[in-house]
Amino acid sequence: MAEARTYNQRRRSGQNSPEEVRRPVRRRYALWEQLDLSLILNLLIIMGFGLLMVYSASSYSALRMFSEQAHFFKRQLLWDVVGLVLGLVVVFVPYGIYKKFALVIYLISLASIFLVIPFGNESHGASRWVVIPGTKLQFQPSEIVKIAIILFVAFMINRLGESVNTLQGMALVFVPTLPAMALIFGLTSHLSSALIVLGITIMMLFISCRDYKFFLGVFILLGLIAAGVCAYVASSDLSEGNYRFGRIVAWLYPELSTDETAHQILNSLYAIGNGGFWGKGLGQSVQKISALPEPHNDFIFAIICEELGAFGAIVLVLLYVLLLFQMYRVARRTKDRFGFLLVVGVMAHIAIQVVLHIAVNTNSMPNTGVSLPFVSYGGSSAVLLIVEMGLVLSVQRQNVISESDYETK
Repeated sequence: MAEARTYNQRRRSGQNSPEEVRRPVRRRYALWEQLDLSLILNLLIIMGFGLLMVYSASSYSALRMFSEQAHFFKRQLLWDVVGLVLGLVVVFVPYGIYKKFALVIYLISLASIFLVIPFGNESHGASRWVVIPGTKLQFQPSEIVKIAIILFVAFMINRLGESVNTLQGMALVFVPTLPAMALIFGLTSHLSSALIVLGITIMMLFISCRDYKFFLGVFILLGLIAAGVCAYVASSDLSEGNYRFGRIVAWLYPELSTDETAHQILNSLYAIGNGGFWGKGLGQSVQKISALPEPHNDFIFAIICEELGAFGAIVLVLLYVLLLFQMYRVARRTKDRFGFLLVVGVMAHIAIQVVLHIAVNTNSMPNTGVSLPFVSYGGSSAVLLIVEMGLVLSVQRQNVISESDYETK
């Protein structure tokens, strides 16, 4: 009783013993403290900007084809809402669960590519979309593979541990991803998606391994091979009858080429040049009116430059840089290797796709048809990219929950 009275007296007087001061207490974080609100806000800003530009870039085409200016805008808004709902579900699922099903998800994603054979919807000479029987809904299997490859590579690297630093370990991670690239390229003729899958895998391995010299050699070798292929194609007749080689020639000599790809690139450059620094004004693009194909998708960055100028383009790029930095902060805070690699994979995916899209629009590389994350029109891409951001926020949430504060009782 005496000890109890003494303890109660100390509590009322605000005095605690040294042992009581050092006693750890796990703090219960509120929901808003478990999530990175600045990251969420930045993501919503980019998505909102994307909806605005989809409406602006597609209004003429939508009016001509569907007699409704907001046709593409409404569809994109619907897909964004679906993505946000699914992403919210992913946030509250402990990301460790995906470790158990990473291989199954990867195999299912490979199987989904074969669906283009019986249910493919051919467009622009390739079957990249699968139509769900009995509905008008369709999806791109290659987008499913991108998120599956992040889960699978993270699982493999985490399982190998330090062995991933050996050539054998790197091969065990890299070789199983080759079927995904081969199937995407072979069955859907989607070279850009195959390159993105390759880039994600290499970047996740690069971050995980200590031997940077090996990857530096690989990058130099790939660069030399690409330069050699371009030089050989440009000096030969291989481009005749081969549209991929034709794209290389159109990239090198757009003003001399009569290929349709050159027409796209030239009009993209015209749009960027017309915008100047401040732009012609929102909705005032000239190139989106029949001149530039896919202005709300593959070439939306050119429309942004034309309507909002270099200023608008720079602001958008800075928003992407900020988004990547916010994800970097989550990765740096993550002590679990699997969770760390998930964030790195999502960062690599978004960064690669942004760079490729801008490079194509500015003719810095051959046209490969890459959408701009969270901005370009597209259901599959929008939904699965938002789900990937849900994975990042799930890692962030688990980071916060697993931390303990030491407070005075």
